[in-house]
Amino acid sequence: MPRVSFLHPAGKSGEVEANLTLLEAAKTLGFELNNDCGGNASCTTCRVEVQMGEDHLSEIDFDEQDLLDREALSEPWHRLGCQARILGDVVVRVPETKWVQPTSGSSEVGKSGAGLP
Repeated sequence: MPRVSFLHPAGKSGEVEANLTLLEAAKTLGFELNNDCGGNASCTTCRVEVQMGEDHLSEIDFDEQDLLDREALSEPWHRLGCQARILGDVVVRVPETKWVQPTSGSSEVGKSGAGLP
């Protein structure tokens, strides 16, 4: 099972089923990403920055890239949590404005990077 780490002061890290979106993985681990549109790819509130494992995410499609371009987020490390599917180990940074509230779940990942793969 792939390991995903959400870097944030209250972040989470753990193993999840392959082919989950980053948004689904965050929920599985008890780390709620903001997702104003409910994960329907019509906003960018679930945006994350891929730190490691970009090649372990599904390819970006036209609609996701279009949304990111509209927000001037066209760098390849920006992804929408509701669209990027996990294929292998990945580490993403969550901007503090994209975080809702942690709930109980797997181990925490602090600023120091504790708990990283």
